[in-house]
Amino acid sequence: MEDYYYKSQGYASHSVLKTMVWGGAGAIVAYGLGLAVYRLCLSPIAGFPGPKLAALSLWYEFYYDVVCGGRCWAKINELHDRYGPVIRINPYELHVRDPDFYDTLYAGPSSGPAPRQMGLVPRRASAPSRTTRTACAGGALNPFFTKQAIAHHVEPVIRQLLAQMCARFESMKQGMGGGSGEVLDVMRPYAALTTDVITRYAFDTSYGCVEDPGWRFEWPRAMVEGTKSCHANKQFPWVVPLLRAVPEGVVGVVSPAVLQLINFQKDLARQISAIMNEPRTDSKETDSSSERRPTTIFHELIDSDALPPEEKTLQRLVDEGQTLIAAGQETTSFLLQTVTYHVLASPALYARLRAELQNIDVMNASVAQLERLPYLRAVVQEGHRFAHGVVGRLQRISPDAPLHFHPISKNNDGGKGGGRDWAISPGTPVSMTSILQHRDPVKFPNPDTFDPGRWLATPEAVVALDKYLVPFSKGTRSCLGMNLATAEIYLTLAAVFGNDRFEMGLYETSARDAEVVHDYFIPHGHADSKGVRVVFK
Repeated sequence: MEDYYYKSQGYASHSVLKTMVWGGAGAIVAYGLGLAVYRLCLSPIAGFPGPKLAALSLWYEFYYDVVCGGRCWAKINELHDRYGPVIRINPYELHVRDPDFYDTLYAGPSSGPAPRQMGLVPRRASAPSRTTRTACAGGALNPFFTKQAIAHHVEPVIRQLLAQMCARFESMKQGMGGGSGEVLDVMRPYAALTTDVITRYAFDTSYGCVEDPGWRFEWPRAMVEGTKSCHANKQFPWVVPLLRAVPEGVVGVVSPAVLQLINFQKDLARQISAIMNEPRTDSKETDSSSERRPTTIFHELIDSDALPPEEKTLQRLVDEGQTLIAAGQETTSFLLQTVTYHVLASPALYARLRAELQNIDVMNASVAQLERLPYLRAVVQEGHRFAHGVVGRLQRISPDAPLHFHPISKNNDGGKGGGRDWAISPGTPVSMTSILQHRDPVKFPNPDTFDPGRWLATPEAVVALDKYLVPFSKGTRSCLGMNLATAEIYLTLAAVFGNDRFEMGLYETSARDAEVVHDYFIPHGHADSKGVRVVFK
């Protein structure tokens, strides 16, 4: 009767429907079992140690990076302690914890090229996978970030902004000129400084953060908050484009961080559109400097004949702008905050640094002069080791030849692997993490202690130690803005700690407030921290 009813209504028989349902379920189960067998037993990286759950599914990584909030790096460190120096951290990727392997993976062996960057990395920043590649590979941006270009075009801008910042610091002194001795979160002026520098160099406009009473902290904060979506975007790259298509009111409820990022991208689009619509004037055709287009990064990108038209679309240039400003603002301001805490937390360190800077005209000294000061350089190097630069793991693949990894650093073998030579198949993503590199207890004894003295050994020992400091990565894909960041760091630290007009002191701040806890590709501290706060004496 049941089959007759289904047939009379024009449907297949009930038994056929059940067969289809069970067949579909069986196919899904069979696919899942087959995938599990492949990943655990037949994959080219099936023989590498690591938790089976991580080898089976990306949900393992998702849990630690998305649910736990950028804590996968800490879990990876635990897994290295358990399994050894090379481990499998997801179905496709291996991770290495051995400082001596870094040059091989990123700078390349002497006999051949370095493994190339993995294509998925830029998706973390909510930008298309081609962001920054064409311009950098074509050399359109490189001339703007040489030491000579930074010294000529940017150092004067940094000094001008530092003079404004230091004047504001002086006005905050207790009991002077009506100063209230107000408490200041140092991330605000540092982020204001780095934001104004990179936006002026990129667009010939400034957000005016340094001169704003509140340091216009909403702009750098939008970039920082926007990075919190990087891990979810890596797993689900369709989420941010989807949110862009819905009303902003809804986005603000679902993800305030994404809304801040979208608003920031809109402002970038406005500035870049204005540059694209400016008349393109050849400076050779006029003697009037007022009629010439400014010398900025985006004027050069738009005017460059080296880039094809498809690389000059508004969205493409907005993606480029987002990456440049993020790189130019976030990691440098975090390092300045980190160094400020550790200098002020150690009276002996503070006194020694001020003594070295005493005979220097800190507001007019060049970066080259400051880099020759041994103790300042040691403080900067130790600051890099604590701030780490980019803390997200950076993936590389060797497309044609296998990579060979043999544990060298004694502490990283952990009794596992027995010094085995590991052959990594071509096409396998391999990554390392700067935060683990910089905390290596063999290369950096007492790694949790901020000790500039480790950089004051013999020249040979310092050169050997420099090899393991990788805040800008290494090789052809190292950070393009390294020279810009170096200029900002040296000039700012000299102006802040060598300036006789004011003296800083910590206010209700501990090491916890300067600690790296979360990896959102850039370093993030504790969510409940009030920041590194100071008063001016």
